Amino acid sequence: MKKHGYPKLFIRILLYRPWMFLISLFLNILIFSYSAAMAYFVREVLNSVAKDTGVGGNVLTQSLIFFVGVLGVSLVRIGAITACALMDRIQDFHYENLLRNNIMKIIYNKDNIKDVAGKSEKAFELLDDDVPACAFPSQLLSEVSGFVVYSLIAIASLLIINWKVTIYIFIPLSLSILIINAATRRIKENRKANREIHSRVSEMISDTANLVQTIKISNSQGSFLKQYEKLNRIRLGAVLKDKLFESGLQAVLGSTVYIGTAVMMLVVAKNMMQGEFPIGDFSMFAAYLGTLANCVERIVELFSFMKQAEVSYDRILELVGEENEENLTAHCKLSAFKAMEKFKYKTMDRTPLRVLEVRGITYGHDDRNGIYDVSFTLKPGEILAVAGGVGSGKSTLLNVLMGVIPKDSGKVFWNGTEIRNQKDFFAPPNVAYAPQIAKIFSDTIGENMLLGKASDEAEVGEALHCAVFEADVSEMEVGLGTHAGSCGRRLSGGQRQRLALARMFLHDAELYVMDDSFSAIDTETEKEFWRRFEENTAKREFACIIASNKRCVLQRADKIIFMKDGHVAGCGKADELSSSCEDFTGIYVV
Repeated sequence: MKKHGYPKLFIRILLYRPWMFLISLFLNILIFSYSAAMAYFVREVLNSVAKDTGVGGNVLTQSLIFFVGVLGVSLVRIGAITACALMDRIQDFHYENLLRNNIMKIIYNKDNIKDVAGKSEKAFELLDDDVPACAFPSQLLSEVSGFVVYSLIAIASLLIINWKVTIYIFIPLSLSILIINAATRRIKENRKANREIHSRVSEMISDTANLVQTIKISNSQGSFLKQYEKLNRIRLGAVLKDKLFESGLQAVLGSTVYIGTAVMMLVVAKNMMQGEFPIGDFSMFAAYLGTLANCVERIVELFSFMKQAEVSYDRILELVGEENEENLTAHCKLSAFKAMEKFKYKTMDRTPLRVLEVRGITYGHDDRNGIYDVSFTLKPGEILAVAGGVGSGKSTLLNVLMGVIPKDSGKVFWNGTEIRNQKDFFAPPNVAYAPQIAKIFSDTIGENMLLGKASDEAEVGEALHCAVFEADVSEMEVGLGTHAGSCGRRLSGGQRQRLALARMFLHDAELYVMDDSFSAIDTETEKEFWRRFEENTAKREFACIIASNKRCVLQRADKIIFMKDGHVAGCGKADELSSSCEDFTGIYVV
């Protein structure tokens, strides 16, 4: 159960910069006051005409005052509209970026970052679509509040002129409130269906882009296009249903103006014929009645947007977790008139490794694919290989060690000191990591290596050399400036892995962790890699953990942990395990 829900978020957004709401409210009151002034001037002129029997100077005087008044009010309104438009953009910036900034902070600080990584497309969709949906009602409130203030003044004016007629105006307004209450559930249901089908279409576009080769090989282009067209037809229906219901609701509520006018005319018709209800007063009632109906319409619009925002808010909570509800509006420094502060990544000081100790780390994931009571020690100059079959827990062990997923129990010590926050400590310059599937950005080779890190040409060259990638780069169009393509599609599988290895070596770390980082690299290149790797360890001792079943890796390892069903089935060197562990022998002889 949510602790507060969207209304609490709505209020907290307003409290982030309350001065913005107050200024915007004041400007909106000025804007809407134009209608009140116009209604007043028209009333006075018409009443003067009705009272004046000739072409007297009174009418001319009233008309002159009318035009001067309208000019002054118009100039004020122009200035207020200009300032309000600027304030709207400022509110947009602060309200939306407050949420975006905090959502990204929550994601980066999550213990189990892999859960979010698997929903990256959804995360970007939330930031792009659902964040504005959650922030917009807070901005719209100032406009609606200005309308309400003006409407209260209008009602007070009408009550002073004729309180009996004013009471009849509330008949259509009451009808509007009943319609709003009846439409509440339908608004939210339509919005939810709209967002869900939108997400499905976005996911299919992402999947299609990532599986182009698979689709071509299986000759499934036609079926994929049919499915895409089918989803888009469903999305079109959901969007139309959402928009048509919203527009229909506003049209029905808008008709209350005509109902109110008709009721009022029936009530005052006899009085007007007898001269007891001046035409100027009637014009003011007619003008204010339209305003009151517009006010109700804007309130309905705010109400509708809030119901839609509830759906977007629920989607955001699914991503960040209900425990982070309060953090969504945590105050942070934002400025619409200055360059945004650069993201300050918390870097660790280098702590030279003397010994790494892992004691009994355990992680259970849905009662499967976990690891249980894994322990080992590792010193500089040593290579620890983690071997095992598919689903044995090799990658899970590395992810738990790196802090990518949180351990359930166990301890990790670096030089005898327990590391309580592995996610922060197991990062450059202490630890560098190369994943099983190389993550390549749609950028140049150089930018993919550096990722914003300041490095000189010698460091980059050394990293390329260690990864056996310098020859490939030299043959490319513009070397490091060559674009890798979308998600690295211009590179082969082996090139992507070596680019990831070069990125890892660029950090000159105390411990290198590699998760089966050679699966796509050819045999000759891999041999050269290990020759250079041994040269590097001779220059500067560092520790290395590699998840791999490759014989060339296992033969070089000083220690091997053989995993089976998440448990350590054997530990030792390759020759020892090949004679004592039958399961290990099955992969070692391959």
